[in-house]
Amino acid sequence: MRYTVVCSVKDEGPFLVEWVAWQRMLGFTDVVVVTNDCTDASPALLDAMAARGWVTHLVCDVPSGARITGTKLAAAKALPQVAGADWVMVCDVDEFLNIHRGAGRLEDLLGGFDEPFLGMSIPWRVFGTMGRQHWEDGLQHRLHRMAAAEGGKLSGWVKSIHRHPGWFARLGEHSPKKLRPFRMRDWGLAGMRWINPAGMELTGWTPEGESLRVLPQGMRGYGVAQINHFMLRNAESFALKRGTLSPVAGRDRYTDEYYEGADRNEVEDVTILRHAAAFDAVYGQMMADAAVARLHHRACADYVARLVAKAGGDPRDDPRWLAHSERS
Repeated sequence: MRYTVVCSVKDEGPFLVEWVAWQRMLGFTDVVVVTNDCTDASPALLDAMAARGWVTHLVCDVPSGARITGTKLAAAKALPQVAGADWVMVCDVDEFLNIHRGAGRLEDLLGGFDEPFLGMSIPWRVFGTMGRQHWEDGLQHRLHRMAAAEGGKLSGWVKSIHRHPGWFARLGEHSPKKLRPFRMRDWGLAGMRWINPAGMELTGWTPEGESLRVLPQGMRGYGVAQINHFMLRNAESFALKRGTLSPVAGRDRYTDEYYEGADRNEVEDVTILRHAAAFDAVYGQMMADAAVARLHHRACADYVARLVAKAGGDPRDDPRWLAHSERS
């Protein structure tokens, strides 16, 4: 079985090793990361991981005026790792699929249903900053333990995993877009349905048009699986985004309202920690590679330089920059 996850990134170097390790632990056989116009060590780090067979790194030139994420996902869709996959998921570097059923692997999430299905949409659980003001080099899925309560404004937003990527016109950030008309004729027949992680069939929407972004209220819930979404990470990292265009929306949406809506710290959720031993084995193997470790620290130094420059400072005065530079 071929499971492929696709991620679009730019200048996200400090978070790559953790994210790739998580996907490999879940059971993704192919991890595809698409970059464009990076100014940090991300491309070199991804190339080092690609040399070990851990990722496929695709560099995408995005034409001026084109939608950034849409262009990058279209390029990924043409790769054999995506076109030939049994299951495909599009996931951002701040999103971690957290499976509660069984051993928490992909086969536990996708198997065991009485009837086949075309796709599954999994709800976000948004995690807040916990008051963190500054970025530090740590595992994001362990630094953040406080999340939004169930039923919150963002709790219905989804990421999806689906079969037959070639049956759709485009991959999408939340779900694929525009099922081919000759396939749409079979909608509702065996295998041609869309479900949530609990197996409830989605009604009132078909993949004929635009992507599914939000699950209906009655289909949300985290009993089987969730997407741990670390939208903000910390105040300093969010400040770096202010005044920039969203690669998905094509506009600056990084406002105070956005921050306040995503900084949810109502309930503790540490369910992801049950995978600690399995994750540590994969992550430890990756960081034991000298080139990967060195380039991770180079990317961290690059990131600190951007954070400090945004605040009007000199990175040479920041102990984080000095520490990571020494190790790179």
